[in-house]
Amino acid sequence: MTTESSVGTHATRNPTEKERQIIEDVLNLYQLHPTEDAYRHYAPNAEFHDPVSIASGLDSIRSQFNGMPKLFAESVTKKWDVLAEAPPNALAFNLDQHYVFKSPIPFKSKGAEQTVNSKVTFHFNDQGLIVKHDEEWDHQTNKTAGDSGFMGKVMENRKKLDAKVIEKMVPSDPSKV
Repeated sequence: MTTESSVGTHATRNPTEKERQIIEDVLNLYQLHPTEDAYRHYAPNAEFHDPVSIASGLDSIRSQFNGMPKLFAESVTKKWDVLAEAPPNALAFNLDQHYVFKSPIPFKSKGAEQTVNSKVTFHFNDQGLIVKHDEEWDHQTNKTAGDSGFMGKVMENRKKLDAKVIEKMVPSDPSKV
């Protein structure tokens, strides 16, 4: 079995029932439906890293996903496939997510649309909870300070600041979104 991504073809495998449940619960976050069922899969000290932000701690991760309905009118999962190769204690999958921005124009509910292909990897602790959630757009590794010297450090600090600003502005409780 294989799947296509923005960078080529990847071997896939069928998920276990537990893996399927974790993926489907977390994809509810991507689909603008934040729930406690999704967040129960994260450790309190978990980290979320994508090209926009680095959120450290479960409350910060909650704020990132709880804030998405403020930015997007729609977010639809087009497809996902578990990748056959993943690091130890991790689950990786290819994700096609279609986003429809809210319109900046009054009386128009929808704006620009974009489908994003990502490699999503959940790294688990010994209790089976997600301790790191990486989302790599176009399967490109997220840059960190160690990868790019001074400019990498600047970008990493901007991502952390972005996450902190969102955390202050958006409640971590999904029932208050």
